[in-house]
Amino acid sequence: MTNRDTTLDDVARRAGVHPGTVSRVLTRPGRVNEKTAARVQAAVAAVGYRPNLAARQLAGGKTSRVAVIVPDITNPYFAEIVQEVQLGARQRSESVLVADSRQAAPDELSAVESLSPNVDGLIVCSPVAALGTVRDAADGRPIVYVNRRGRNVAAVHVDQGAVVTVAVDHLRSLGHDRIAVVRGPSAFWSAEQRSRLAGKLGVAQLGPVSPTYDGGLALIDEIVDGGFTAVATFNDVTAFGVLGGAAARGIRVPDELSVIGSDNIPFSAMTNPPLTTVDGCARRVGRAALDLLGSLLAGEPPRVVVVDPALVARSSTGIVS
Repeated sequence: MTNRDTTLDDVARRAGVHPGTVSRVLTRPGRVNEKTAARVQAAVAAVGYRPNLAARQLAGGKTSRVAVIVPDITNPYFAEIVQEVQLGARQRSESVLVADSRQAAPDELSAVESLSPNVDGLIVCSPVAALGTVRDAADGRPIVYVNRRGRNVAAVHVDQGAVVTVAVDHLRSLGHDRIAVVRGPSAFWSAEQRSRLAGKLGVAQLGPVSPTYDGGLALIDEIVDGGFTAVATFNDVTAFGVLGGAAARGIRVPDELSVIGSDNIPFSAMTNPPLTTVDGCARRVGRAALDLLGSLLAGEPPRVVVVDPALVARSSTGIVS
């Protein structure tokens, strides 16, 4: 029997379940318990079943595709989110279309508008365009926003206030009181949240700067002139730039300057010294966004999922000298 000959009934018989259960596992796995879903997936692999996507589209208007729009695909944090969405989609026999908005509202809206007719729903990461215009561009397709809040929208975001608090508390526990928190681009919702918390915590703020290595590199003069002994950035890539600037100036990290990033991308453990960071849980965010999109497609109301960050202490932070 070839995979062209196998049917949903063949999978159901192999797994010992009703064909409707097989269908739910393939389209909405979150609505089936894990043991049953695993048994069905094993049966799918054993019989070589491949869903007829064209027939599914004709029958229900479904494309079995989702879109993910990110502001910068070269940033490993967003790359990890995309990977996790792809992994989850593959388990549901769905495919993923990806677009890079280059942190520009026109590009973001263009991507939403062009992809919407070809997908069942969209995941838009760190959008910079107004949410109303994004919704209009999606032309009725369900949307999940990542790291952005709004009224009556589905969203997954890391608790930005907790990110700042975790970083500042760690630095203060090491004896630092000359702490600067670096702000990201003002167009990002997360930048506003972090700035508000930094103000409440009574620490200085630098920026806004671009979320790039060069953005961090350009900060070193301001850090030195301000007499800061510790800096917390809004992502790891910017922190890499601060480390590079410190090295170029002969500033020893962490003896003379402690640096803490945010995101915990894989490269953060490979810097010299290894970067202390606040884990932004990219894979948890990606999977939660896909699951939330699935619930919207199933007719459930929008909700917000908040992911708690965690400190990853390495060697770029130390006791104040």
